[in-house]
Amino acid sequence: MSVELGSEHSPSRSSAFSRWRSYRQIHRTFLVLLIIITVFALDRYRLAVTGTFTLPRRQHPEHEDVDHPSGQQLRSIAQAGNSTLGFHAIYYVNMKTRYDREDAMALQAYISGLDIQDFPAVEAEMIDPVGMPPTHRPAMLKVGEKGCWRAHANIWSEMVRKKLPPVLIMESDAAWDINVRPIMSRLNEQFVKFLQSINSTAVHDPSWGSAHNQHPLADAPVSSSRPNPPPIDYDANDPWLSAHWDLFSLGQCFEHGQDKDVKLVYPDARVPEGRDYWGVRLEHERVVRKSGGITCTTAYAISHTGAAKLLLRGAVDLDNPVDLLMRRLTLSRDLVAYSVMPPVMAQWEYLHDIGMNERGAQSDINGGKHADTPFDAEMKGWDHANRTGSVWITKAHHRDVAFDKMALGVAWEQILGDAILTNSWWDPNTGD
Repeated sequence: MSVELGSEHSPSRSSAFSRWRSYRQIHRTFLVLLIIITVFALDRYRLAVTGTFTLPRRQHPEHEDVDHPSGQQLRSIAQAGNSTLGFHAIYYVNMKTRYDREDAMALQAYISGLDIQDFPAVEAEMIDPVGMPPTHRPAMLKVGEKGCWRAHANIWSEMVRKKLPPVLIMESDAAWDINVRPIMSRLNEQFVKFLQSINSTAVHDPSWGSAHNQHPLADAPVSSSRPNPPPIDYDANDPWLSAHWDLFSLGQCFEHGQDKDVKLVYPDARVPEGRDYWGVRLEHERVVRKSGGITCTTAYAISHTGAAKLLLRGAVDLDNPVDLLMRRLTLSRDLVAYSVMPPVMAQWEYLHDIGMNERGAQSDINGGKHADTPFDAEMKGWDHANRTGSVWITKAHHRDVAFDKMALGVAWEQILGDAILTNSWWDPNTGD
């Protein structure tokens, strides 16, 4: 019985199986045809597009980062915007009595993400004529100017002794934009392009063990030929390419016009428009340039070659304040120096008419003892302080300062928000 039943139904099953195989084959054929048609259509579209648009050819490999930044470039730019702005360290020189500047530095660093170290100033009582270098202009420098020079020279001396990587040196009243880190990252991207555009070569490095050192006791013989300069390319280990310069000013208050045309102008959205660069109106732009010689040591980076040059110049003839020593060496082109304008950093001073002028708190160069604010001092400046929560403004002689958001100016808002200063004042009505 079972054999007869199986035999009766087997033709029907075989027919169904055959139809299923036929449908499957048709489906496969259709799928293959669809793929062929799709590939053909895409190829025709590609030809049409490439026939309409011509992609630009890159003329120089070093500029390929415009559209496709390399990993090294991205790391270099990131390092330039780190907590030390891509330098070995950030030092600020402060006198031991200026607790107010110590606090202002701490607040700025706190809200802008910088890692800064204080470096002791050289006080007036530490200056003795016996320890000062020779000078062909006797009695030219004030005691405060000698102390200022020596404080910077102490940093240079340490750099030369230890052959340190470049450091950033600031005065204790330095001020900057709260967005200083992205500003410096942007500057780094353009600074490397600037060095490329001027075909920069490495500066002379006379230090022991360098390719320039011809000392007869050197461990290995040194070729008399000039060493090959390192390539001008982004370097995450040395983002500012310090082998190519002695000094890089980020905060001068004035600069000479020499070499002003050796420059690169680049866009920076954080620069207010309307700044003047030797008769040219800048929009939201900065200029990185070959320095013409700076005034003010508000903020400058120094390499170990620059530290050695400045240390030697002052040791031979201390005939100028520290910033003018830099200026004279730059004008003579013995110091390879670059700068940025508008500067990234400036100096702050206190609002006028809040009692700080009477204390002599706006400058330390003259030194000496200071009196406290007298009871009858003019205090109308407190109206502004009450509205803003800030008692700091940029110094008037920093004419080119261009902060979008001065860190000290927005510190109250960042830390205390909508709080009103007068709400925390002593109330004479309640005695609280």
